[in-house]
Amino acid sequence: MAVIDARGGAGFDTGALQRLVGSSAAGPILVEQYRTLAATLNRAQGERPLKSLLVTSAAPGDGKSHVAVNLALTLSASYRRRVLLVDADLRRPTLHLLFQVPGTSGLLDELKAKGDDFVEGVQISETLTLLPAGGRQANPIGDLSSGRLGRLIASAASRFDWVIVDSPPVGGLADARIISEAVDAAIVVIRAGVTRFPDLEGAADALGHDRILGVVLNAVDPLEIRREDYYSHYYDGTG
Repeated sequence: MAVIDARGGAGFDTGALQRLVGSSAAGPILVEQYRTLAATLNRAQGERPLKSLLVTSAAPGDGKSHVAVNLALTLSASYRRRVLLVDADLRRPTLHLLFQVPGTSGLLDELKAKGDDFVEGVQISETLTLLPAGGRQANPIGDLSSGRLGRLIASAASRFDWVIVDSPPVGGLADARIISEAVDAAIVVIRAGVTRFPDLEGAADALGHDRILGVVLNAVDPLEIRREDYYSHYYDGTG
C-alpha cells in the first residue's frame, strides 16, 4: 500500500469533536488530562524500553479507541513526537471514520502480505501517521498470530517515537492478548461507573499483570475533577 498524504484533507468526525483533543471543541480539562498522561508515558519511556503501546479495555464501550486517538494526538501535537497510530481492531475498525480517511487498505493487507516491506500509512499531520485496519474480519486470530504483526511493529518502532495500537476489548476475545505479545506494554481503559471489577481483573489476568503499564479511567464527570474551576479560570483569560 502506498503512502496517502491526508494533510489538508483529513478532518474529524463531527459527532466526536468534543471528545477529541485535536478539536477546538474539546474542553480544557480533557486536553490537560491527556497532556498529563502523555507526560507520564514520556517519563516512563526514559526509564525502560518503551516505544510500542497497546490500548485496550476490559469490556466493550469503555472508550478505548478515543483514548488511543487522544493519546496519539497529544504525543504528536503537544510533545512533537513522531507517532504511528494503528487500528488493530479488525473486528470493528473505527479510526479511519474518526479521521475521515480511506479505510479500504491498511493493517489487514500488511498481515497478509509477503516480504519485509511495510506500509507507511496515512499521513494525518507532520508528526502523526495512521495505519487503518484496512477492512473488517470476523476472525482475525490467524493473521494476528502469524508473527508478521510483531515484525511490523518492530519496524515501525525503529522509525517512530511511539507506536500506539488500538485493539478489541480483552473480554471474551483473544485478539488483545495476542497483540500484547508484539508490543512493549499495554494500558487498560475502564469506564467510570460502568466497568465491573471482575472484568478488569479478568483483563489483567489475560494480558499478564507484568505487561500492563497502567489503567486509564475514562468518562469521569468533569464536576468530579477538583481543578475544573482552576482550568476554566485560567483558559478564559481572567487569571
